[in-house]
Amino acid sequence: MIYRRIATLLALAGLAGSVLAVDGRNAGSLLLFPEFDNSMGCVTVVTVTNTDAAGGDVDVEFVYIGRYGPDPRNYDIDCEEFNRTETLTANDTLTLLTYFHNPQHEQGYLYVFARDGINSPIDHDYLIGNTLTVEGLASFEYSINPVAYVAMASGDTNGNGLRDLDGTEYETSADEILVPRFFGQTKSIRSELILIGLTGGAAFDTKVDFLIYNDNEEEFSAEHDFYCWDRVYLEEISAIFTNDYLANWTNDDPGEILGADTYETGWFRMTGAQASSSSTTIMDPAVYGVLVERLGNKGASDLPFEVGSNANGKLLARNLDGSF
Repeated sequence: MIYRRIATLLALAGLAGSVLAVDGRNAGSLLLFPEFDNSMGCVTVVTVTNTDAAGGDVDVEFVYIGRYGPDPRNYDIDCEEFNRTETLTANDTLTLLTYFHNPQHEQGYLYVFARDGINSPIDHDYLIGNTLTVEGLASFEYSINPVAYVAMASGDTNGNGLRDLDGTEYETSADEILVPRFFGQTKSIRSELILIGLTGGAAFDTKVDFLIYNDNEEEFSAEHDFYCWDRVYLEEISAIFTNDYLANWTNDDPGEILGADTYETGWFRMTGAQASSSSTTIMDPAVYGVLVERLGNKGASDLPFEVGSNANGKLLARNLDGSF
């Protein structure tokens, strides 16, 4: 019975994200979509909408950053870039299947930005969007809104060919990511964290620092290294995320979850520690993370909360010092 109640809560949480989204999210000129998944049995549906009712046509460039190549080899493709450009009219919306739009990549992330006819980014803070991921083999689905970045200026102001999330071209990224809840991980509850390195680029590995809290305010620390983009089970980051550890090795609150006290919960905060290539280390890199909660074939996801400002983000450098 308790298992079914939690599964129902997760399903309702996924619906609430689309029905009750009154959290102040704004349209932007650049949208960062944390994930696309073209792997066997999976479909990702991406929507980009131009909410400008008075303006003319606007070009939007889709930039796919692929971590893995297509089946059957599923090989690491070093965050290869694949670009497509679409035109949106006033009040237009475009919905597409990523495996059709980009058959070159299996998994990774993408960003979409408004541009003019000569490939230069423009200030057009009217873009909104959404992704819906359906894992058909497991009858599992969830949706995530993109992270919207407001443009601070039109054009590539420093001429580096990148979309700089530095407060000059686009607004900065968050300095710290806050996830308000995770369930203690078990054989049936296996949540995944999507991680994106926004500093350094395709030549860099990123180290992330975590502060993890149980349901009784106890604090624990962990760290995790990843390359470019990753989707990792919580228990692979640290055993602290498991239900067994929280229940038996911490001073947890025995009365929580209220109504389902055999299950443990906690929350965590994460921030970039350093990003390193073979020749360069950048401290305090910008990172982004999204938790996908999963209980059997039920799941939910939403954007995290954010604290502070980090001006180190760029999409997406290719050289060893992360500058272009």
